Amino acid sequence: MRTQNFGIAVLIVAAVLLIPIFSPCLALQVEEMRSGVKLYQAPVKEGDEFVIEFVHSVERTPVKEIFKIEQDYNIYLVGTEYESFGAGLPTMPCEGEESVLEGGKIRITGIRRKLEPFLVAVSHVPGHVLTVGGEEVVLASLAEPGTGLRIRVVREPAVVRFLGRRYEWMRRQS
Repeated sequence: MRTQNFGIAVLIVAAVLLIPIFSPCLALQVEEMRSGVKLYQAPVKEGDEFVIEFVHSVERTPVKEIFKIEQDYNIYLVGTEYESFGAGLPTMPCEGEESVLEGGKIRITGIRRKLEPFLVAVSHVPGHVLTVGGEEVVLASLAEPGTGLRIRVVREPAVVRFLGRRYEWMRRQS
């Protein structure tokens, strides 16, 4: 009887220790749009924000877009900041949004635009950077300029974080 109780106790302890390892965690994943090859992945959680910065191709001024992972695990554009008006940049805030001019920059907040799918082309203009969890990743270091990228939130077992790599470099070196 004692051996049976000990066996049950061992199984319970093992289950308690293994559940966190295999329970799903969220990650922000960047993959090549055509091939599906994972290029970058970082742990995230509901409510986290990340930023994509780039230099506007026509105006040649910096643009910052702020994104948030919401409780439905989708990515939403929640704010933007830029220095000049140009093609593809907002000129007026939409209903519920607020525009502020401060320090020579136009900042629009209160945006809540779901991005599904979230597709980005790596810019030919230097300065295209993803910042997530304090880590800055130059997109041109992940893929050649002009490459289409898909950014999404994925659920994966926690063990993948310990066994896997954050970068899966598939870029061919010239």
